[in-house]
Order: sequence, then C-alpha cells, then structure tokens
Amino acid sequence: MNTKNNLVLNGRFLTRSMTGVDRVASELAVALTQISPETDMHLALPSAPVHAPETTPEEILNLDKLGQSRHSGHLWEQVELPRLLESDQWLLSLCNTGPVMRSRQAVMIHDAQVFTQPASYSRAFRSLYRVLLPTLARRSRVLLTVSDFSRLELEKHGVFPEGKARVIHNGVDHLAEISPDTEALARHGLEPGGYFLAIGSLAPHKNLRLLASAAQARDKGSLPLIVAGGGNSTVFKDDGLVEHEGLRFLGRVSDNELKALYNDAYALLFPSLTEGFGLPPLEAMSCGCPVLATTGGAVPEVCGDAALFVDPRQQQDWTDAMLRIEAEPNLRTDLAGKGRERAAMFTWKRAAEQLLTALDEAS
Repeated sequence: MNTKNNLVLNGRFLTRSMTGVDRVASELAVALTQISPETDMHLALPSAPVHAPETTPEEILNLDKLGQSRHSGHLWEQVELPRLLESDQWLLSLCNTGPVMRSRQAVMIHDAQVFTQPASYSRAFRSLYRVLLPTLARRSRVLLTVSDFSRLELEKHGVFPEGKARVIHNGVDHLAEISPDTEALARHGLEPGGYFLAIGSLAPHKNLRLLASAAQARDKGSLPLIVAGGGNSTVFKDDGLVEHEGLRFLGRVSDNELKALYNDAYALLFPSLTEGFGLPPLEAMSCGCPVLATTGGAVPEVCGDAALFVDPRQQQDWTDAMLRIEAEPNLRTDLAGKGRERAAMFTWKRAAEQLLTALDEAS
C-alpha cells in the first residue's frame, strides 16, 4: 500500500498563533505535498477558524478537508478526530499531541521540556502532558522527534519506549522563500551590522534575563542587544526587564521583519538553557548571520562547528563572547561562512522523505 495516498494532517495547530512547533508542522506538510505528484494528503480541522489564513501556506489551505467538525481543542482532537478517519489512513500529528485512541498515526514530540523545565509551564499544562505524552508515545505506530538530544531526554523521562523513536531534523530552507522587509531596520531605528539579535520569550529556559544582564555589563558604546519575539514588547517591561541604551525589546515580528533582522545583525545570541532543536540559530546561519550559541540541549548537535558556544549559566562568559566577536572581525567572517554551509544541510524535503520512509516501513 502506498502511504503517500493515505495521509491526513492533524490541523489543530492551524487554529492558534504560530509557535516553533507549529512552524515545523507547517513546513513538513508543505514539503510532503511537493515531494511527489503521488502524495495525496487531506486536512482535518476542528470547528475553530484558521488563525492566520493570510500567512498559512496555500498548499495546506487547499488540501481536501475531512468532514465537518463540531468541536475544537483537546475535545476535538481526542474524541471527534479519530471518528473522521478511515482505517487505512495515516494521521500526521506533528505538534506534540494527538488522539490516544488512534494507533495508525505518526506523532512528533519535539522535546522533554515539560519534564525538565517545569517552571516554564502552568500546572494544568504539566499535568496534562505528563499523562498524555507517554500514552501517545506507546500507542502510536510511528514515533518521531527532532534531535538525538530530545530522543534521549524523552527516553530518560519514560515518555518514549527505548529505541522506538526516529529522529527527523528540522529544515531551514523555508527562509529562502521569505523576502526581507526592507523598511524594518529604519522602522526600528537600527543600522545594518549595528546590533546583536536575540529571539525568545520570558519562559525561564529561554534565559533572556541572564543575556540581558550580560549585555548590560559591557561598556557604554557597545552594540545594543535587540530582542525579538515573546509577544507584545511590554511583557518584558512588566516582568521587570527595563530597556536602556544597550537593550531593546521589539516584541513579536513578522517573518519578513525577522528575515531583515537576521540579514543585518552583527550576530545572533541564543542563550537557552535547553532546546529540543533550536531553529533560530540555523535560520540565522542561513542568512549569513554569525551565531553565539548555548551549549545546552540540542543546539550543539544542530550547529556543529559553525557557532561560538557559550555556557548558558555563565553570565560573564556571554559578556566576554560579545566583546570578543566585536573585537575580532575575522572570527565573525569565519562563523558566517561556516554557518551558511551548515544550514544548507537541513532541508524540509529531506525531512519529508524521512517521514515517508518511516510510514512505509511501519505499513
């Protein structure tokens, strides 16, 4: 049986604001539709509307829909979604959750952070995931994750049965299709090459508080740190992080703005305590932006020898690394070149091919 003709995308992620996990699902789905003329995928959607149809790829929006849904959220996913499926269809649940009653599905669980970084999540969220994820991992025929680091962590915490999961690295070539916003720098009062860039939120494991302190410890006149992401820029101020000459918060930015920020940043700083994959460093590398990256989580696995690595718990080390790359332009040039080469290894087509192989073998 050709699995390419029996795929159904669990589209619950389309009804919420896009996160990194949702980005992976979206790009993988698009790659699956493009990988071969034989690929015939359907879309299952809850009753809630698509959150951002103007930015959702047409390849996904144009998929044939499965039936009419009456519910949304976990109720739809656990109860209604399984009833929409034919027995020979493979359900693709690519954003950590899926219906536990459906064994013929491929589930992608991205990381173990709800277990290793509990302070980043609400009590209700932790309680649900600590029951749902292990059950889903046992019952699903195909189990996927995004890095060897995540696979080992999920096995260590009893979420994954040992040896069951396959690793499919994310791609990064989606960024090549995005045009940079040519007005973004001027709109934010920035100069090309005149700022360090960080991407993140106030979740404790993103470690932005340490990075802000490291940036502030430099002398006046050093390049400012610009933080993008994390929703409205006021959330950082409300949490006690105060803007000053060397630190600014842009809040959520569009993909086009982000591309422009990557293109013209002096370097990307990525200080997370842990990451299941770590897409921003790879995105920055694909744009020729040098990367100063954490030694935590899967980031060394993803970045290889193309980043300058810094201990995420050592504030002084981040200060020193920022000063070093400002003082050594040859180091910046070297990292930019290695980064482009590294990023070229990660494509969504390759990820989609690996997913189809896993489904064919499970069939």
